[in-house]
Amino acid sequence: MSKPKSKIYSKLFGSTFGQIAISTFFISSITGIILAVFYDVNDSYNSVSTMLIANQPASFMRSLHYWSSQIFLIFTILHIWDHLRKSTEKNIKTGVWVRLTISIVAIFFVMLSGFILKGDVDGLQAKRILTTMLDAIPFVGNYISLSLLGSDADFQLAYVHHIATATIFIWIIIVEHTKQIWPNSKTTLYYLIPTIVLSVFFIPSLHDGISPVMK
Repeated sequence: MSKPKSKIYSKLFGSTFGQIAISTFFISSITGIILAVFYDVNDSYNSVSTMLIANQPASFMRSLHYWSSQIFLIFTILHIWDHLRKSTEKNIKTGVWVRLTISIVAIFFVMLSGFILKGDVDGLQAKRILTTMLDAIPFVGNYISLSLLGSDADFQLAYVHHIATATIFIWIIIVEHTKQIWPNSKTTLYYLIPTIVLSVFFIPSLHDGISPVMK
């Protein structure tokens, strides 16, 4: 008799996709709070540059924040796929399903706003692209764009949504969906170690504005 796929996944990844997503979200949130001490939203590019050049603890924390966020996104997508594969979404109440769907949009917004908040050439271009896409929405596009991203040269509103509004909303949905406030400690430790390794050897860089290649 073959083993259930969920047990196979647990042995392969050390836990379920959902638990891994919760744990890495927790790591990302904690490192984001610490990173806020070193980050200056009014001088984004220079503050991140200073971290990379002259503040190794802050640079490491930024790297840890980045990689835990990437792992969170990957396992969130795998968790959604797992639910759809098993058709368990049919067991979720309509209101909860709607909030979960909105949370997916919030997750992608948090990821993209984090990319924008670097303040480098790539980040500025990403903000312009997202602003243009939102502005294209009939009737309410411009309002949504200004509400989420603010004016072209200002990162303040995007920063507030990134560290507070969208992140808190995602956390509330996670608590509602999983019925747990804190992640599993074993899973968190299990994924903190490889995240630290990634953070040490693969440090997220900044676009210096000289290279013509943009992300």
